[in-house]
Amino acid sequence: MSSLLAVKLRRDLRASWPRFALMVIALAVSLAIFGGVLMGWAAVGREAGGAYMSTEPASATIVLEKGVGIEKMAEIAAAAKQQPGVLEATGRTQFESVVEVNGQPRRTILQAFVAAPDDQMRMVKFDLRQEGKWPPPPGEIWIGGDGSLSLLGASVGDTLTVETPGGERAQLRVAGTVYDPSLAPSPQEQKGHGYLSTASLPATAGLLDQLKLQVAGPGQTEPSPDRGTVVSVADDVGEWLQREYGLIIAEIQVPKPYAHPHQWQADVLLVSLMAGAAAALLLATILVATMLNNLFTRQIPQIGIMKAIGARSARIARLYLAMTVLVAAAATLLALYPAVLIGRDRVEGLLGNLGIQPTSLAAPWWTYLAIVAIGLALPSLMALLPLIRASRTTVRAAIDHHGGGARPSAVTGVLAGLARLPGLDRGLIMALRNTVRRPARFWLSVGLLATAGTVFVAGMSLRSGTQALDEQRLAQRYWDVDVQLAEPANADTVGNAALEQLPDITRVEAFNRVQISISEQGRLPITNTYPDQGHGSINLNTIPVNRALPPPTVIEGRWLKPGETGAIVLNQPTHNKTVPSLGPGDTVRVFIDGQPTTWQIAGIIEEPDSAGGGAYTTPEALANATGKPQQISQLRIITTRSDEPTRLTVADSVEGTLTAAGIKVELAASESRGAAASSAHLGPVLSVLLYVAFPLGLVGGIGLASMMGANVLDRFREFGVMHAIGARPRAVRRIVVAEGLFLALTSCLMAALPTLGLTKLLGYGLGNTFGNTALPFRISALAVGIWVAMVIIGAAIATDAAANRASRITVREALAYI
Repeated sequence: MSSLLAVKLRRDLRASWPRFALMVIALAVSLAIFGGVLMGWAAVGREAGGAYMSTEPASATIVLEKGVGIEKMAEIAAAAKQQPGVLEATGRTQFESVVEVNGQPRRTILQAFVAAPDDQMRMVKFDLRQEGKWPPPPGEIWIGGDGSLSLLGASVGDTLTVETPGGERAQLRVAGTVYDPSLAPSPQEQKGHGYLSTASLPATAGLLDQLKLQVAGPGQTEPSPDRGTVVSVADDVGEWLQREYGLIIAEIQVPKPYAHPHQWQADVLLVSLMAGAAAALLLATILVATMLNNLFTRQIPQIGIMKAIGARSARIARLYLAMTVLVAAAATLLALYPAVLIGRDRVEGLLGNLGIQPTSLAAPWWTYLAIVAIGLALPSLMALLPLIRASRTTVRAAIDHHGGGARPSAVTGVLAGLARLPGLDRGLIMALRNTVRRPARFWLSVGLLATAGTVFVAGMSLRSGTQALDEQRLAQRYWDVDVQLAEPANADTVGNAALEQLPDITRVEAFNRVQISISEQGRLPITNTYPDQGHGSINLNTIPVNRALPPPTVIEGRWLKPGETGAIVLNQPTHNKTVPSLGPGDTVRVFIDGQPTTWQIAGIIEEPDSAGGGAYTTPEALANATGKPQQISQLRIITTRSDEPTRLTVADSVEGTLTAAGIKVELAASESRGAAASSAHLGPVLSVLLYVAFPLGLVGGIGLASMMGANVLDRFREFGVMHAIGARPRAVRRIVVAEGLFLALTSCLMAALPTLGLTKLLGYGLGNTFGNTALPFRISALAVGIWVAMVIIGAAIATDAAANRASRITVREALAYI
C-alpha cells in the first residue's frame, strides 16, 4: 500500500471512528462469547472424560437374583476374566437406606457402595488420596465429597445408623470423604453416597450380587466404547453364568459406555451455548460487513476521484481490505481475554453440574488459534464481495452516484402515488419512500434485525418451554407427601391403617413399584441402568384405584382396563430403549426380581423420561404375575394445605400410624425433595438460554444504531437540498426518526413466522436430547415485549442523534460534501 493510501486509511479511521468502534464492539462481544464457549467445550470434554475414565468404570454390570459370598464371587470373577472380550471383572453390591445421624433420624437416603476388603480396586474405583488405601477400617464408612455430608446433615466423626438389605441395623462411623466423579452430585439426586467394605456389615449383608465387567472389542486391549460390543460380550457372560454356575440373572446393565450419567446435561448446555454463540457471531459479522458496505458506498465519489488520478482497482481493494482486517484484528484482540474468562466460568459451572473437580481450567492451545483464525477470516470473507464491488466502481459510475437507488422500485412508485392523496401525512409517506427506495439495503437492514429478534425471542421462549416442562413435572407431582415402605405390605394391611382419617389428609393413593427389566422373548434383560441404579432404570408401577389424575396421553394402542391381567403399558422412552421393534399386541419378557414373566403390550404413552415411571399395570396383573397378594410399596398423600409445615406434620403422623400398624417405613418425606431434584436438573438449562440471548440482543441493537447513522450520511446532500427549498429542521428530524421506526417495526413483523418455526424446531431438538420428549411450545410474551420495546426505543435513540445532524445540515455543507 502506497503512503498516500495509508494516509487516506488513517484519515478514514479517524473521521468515522464511532462507526468503527461499533463494529469492533459488536464483533468483539460475539467473538468473546463464541470463543469462551469453544474453550469451555474443549476443556469440559478433556476434564470430564479424564475424570470419569480415572475411575476405570465398568462396561457392564451383571446383577444376580441372589448374592453370593466373597470367596465364591472372587472365583466367579477370576473365571469371568478368561471369557472372550473380558478385560477385568470384580464383584460388588450396593443398597439404600434412610439414615440416623448420632441416633437422630434423617429423612434422607444413603446409597452405600460395598466391596470386599481384599478388592484390588482395579476398576470402579474412587479417589482415596485423602483417606489412604482400601478398605476403610471395620465399622467405618467414607462419604462422597459431592455434598453428601451436608445433604445427610452429618460431619466426619459422626455415627450413621443404616439398615441393611437383610433388615439388620449397622452403626458406621464417618471416617472421611472421598471423591467419586462417576456419580451425579448428591444434591441433584437427593441421595448421599457412602463407601464401605463387607467387613463393616453383618454377615447376611456381606453377599455380593453384582459382577462388574470391563469389555474390549475383538483383538483389543482397551475398553470398547461401542455399546453393541459390550452388550454382546455381557450377554455371552450372562449365558455362561447360568450354564456353569446355575446363577439366575436379574438384569444386565449396560449404560452408554464411558459417559457420565449427567453427560447429557453438559452436552445439551454446550450445544445450546455453541448454537447461540455461533448465531451471534454470524449476525455480528453480517453487521460489520453491512456497515463496511455502507462506508464503501458513501466513498464512491472518492473512489471515482482516486480512479481519475490513476489508482487501480487492486490498490483500492487492498486499502479497504486493510481497513476490514484492522477492524477484525482489533475485535479479536479485544475478545481474547474475555473469552478466557467466559471459558473458565463455563468449565467450572458445567463440571460442577457433573460433580467433577477440574485439574486445570486452561483451554487447549488449538482453541486460541481457532478464535484468532475465525476472528480475522470471517469478517474479511463476509466483506469481500462489497469490497470488490466498490473497488471496481468506474469514474462514470462515481460521477452519477447520488445516494439513491438507480431505478425506483414498484413500492416507491406506489408510495409516491399515495403522497398525492389528500389527508395523508406527506412527511411520513416520504419517510416510507426513503426506507424502501434501496431494496437491497432495506432487506439487509430489516433481515439483520429480524434475525437477531428471531433468535432472541426463540431463546427466551425456550426458557418458557423449559419452565412449562418443569411445571408439568411438578403438576405430575400433585401429591404432598411421599411414603416409601421398607418392604411391600399387603394392600389390606395398609388400608386398615385408615390414613385418610388422620388430620390434614384429603386423599391417599397406594400403589406398588418394583424395579424391572424388559427384553424380547428368548433374550436376557439388558437395560441402560447406570451404577447409581437410578439413571436408566425401569420401574413398573401399579395404578392406584383412586388415582387423582386422568390417564396419560396414549400414543399407540390403549390404556389399561380396570382389573385386567397380563397387560402392560410402556412409556415412549422405555419402549424406545428396550423393545423398539415391538408394539401394542406383541409379547415381552418382564423380569421381576430376576424371574421372567410374559406380558402383552397394551399401549405406549407419552411421558418424560424422568417422570419416575417406565411401565404401568394393574394391581391384579402384578399380583397374578408374582403369585403374591396385592401389595403396596409406596403411598402418595395429598394434604389439605401444600405448605411445608403441614407436609412435615403429616409425614410424621403417617409414619407413626404405619409403624404402629406393624408396617415398616423406609422414608416419609415432603415432596419438595423431589421438586428440588427436578429444579437441580433443569436449573442449568434455564440459565444457559438467558446466557445465549444476551449477545444476540446486543448485536441487534448495535446494528439498528449503525444502520440509521449510515442512512443519514448517505443522504447528506439530499437533506441539504431539502433545507434549500424551505424544509424546517423539525420536519427533517421527524422524517428521519420515522424512517428508523418503520425499519424497526418491519423487522418485528418479519421475525414473527421465523420465530415460531425456530422455537418449535429448537424445542423439539432440545427436549428430545435431554428428556425424550419435545419441550412444550411456548412463545414468551415477555421476550416479544422486550424485543419490540428495545428496537423501537433503540430506533428512536439512534435516529435522534442522526436526525439532529440532518436537521442542522446547511446548504454549503451539503454542496461541499463528497
